[in-house]
Amino acid sequence: MLRIEDYKAYFEGFGIRDAVLRDRNILVFIALQDWDDAKPRPFEEELKTRYICYFRDEDRWGADHLEGFAGLMAGASLKPLFQNVCVDRSGQVYVKGSGASETERKIPGGMGQGPKRGSVRNIKQLNGWLFGCGSPRSLFKRTGREHWEEVGPLPPEGRGETGFQDFDGFSESDIYAAGGKGDVWRYDGTAWHKIAFPSNMWIESVCCGEDGYVYIGAQSGTVYRGRGDQWMMIHQGDLSLPFRDMVWFKDRVYATNDYGLWEIHEGRLQPSQAPIEITNCAGNLSVADGVMLMAGAYGAALHDGQSWSRLFSIAELARQAQGG
Repeated sequence: MLRIEDYKAYFEGFGIRDAVLRDRNILVFIALQDWDDAKPRPFEEELKTRYICYFRDEDRWGADHLEGFAGLMAGASLKPLFQNVCVDRSGQVYVKGSGASETERKIPGGMGQGPKRGSVRNIKQLNGWLFGCGSPRSLFKRTGREHWEEVGPLPPEGRGETGFQDFDGFSESDIYAAGGKGDVWRYDGTAWHKIAFPSNMWIESVCCGEDGYVYIGAQSGTVYRGRGDQWMMIHQGDLSLPFRDMVWFKDRVYATNDYGLWEIHEGRLQPSQAPIEITNCAGNLSVADGVMLMAGAYGAALHDGQSWSRLFSIAELARQAQGG
């Protein structure tokens, strides 16, 4: 899949930071330029970013070279157009697909005003549309080119350690957003309601499962499950990192960080039994069109609904490139 010449052209000297599926045949990776550890770390916007795309049905790679982005996140939408929509922490937007290949105006807002009150923390597709969340307590939806709307009216900003770090929804009128220290809210299509969440742990990730439960990933890999004002801890974590991504795929939740892959099935969290060549690709998860993509610093893998297959290993390709 990833030939050595393609690795040298697109990935060499860059590290995977995010990944998303537009559909089962269009895989997108966001990669950031490596830097010399012996020198002071540059600001991220001073480093080059690459939008790298793989077309599975054509076995073809391509890339766009971007500058001035910091923390670019990979997103995809079906509405209003079939596109990749990528957003960085400051709200800069890069769009690719359906005839577009451009940097759009920043998401408006800031200084406490919506749609984007502060920094962007996550982007995610919901009901075909691309949504984003950020702090303090903002959620917004892309409805067209250079057009974003707040999902609200937004809840009060609050003081101290508030959200939103992540969100998910059963529908556009049943959305859960969370972040900060136990700051969890639900949007019912008209208004936001604060959830009586039983913890003040730092919250990192949110997943609405097809089993009707909301799964919330907190610090150290702790996981809560519930809905409305009924919640219980189903796993007390002892990890050095929280789960960056939690997604529902087939009959369970998959959760990942830079160090591995876990599965939550019937209320129990366990390390995934996938082969190590698969779990080494941990870092980011994306589900679309019946398949699941996992990608991180060491490579990428795809689950087709039946089984995992490794797409590529960065370490192996790097050794080949160096003549090893």
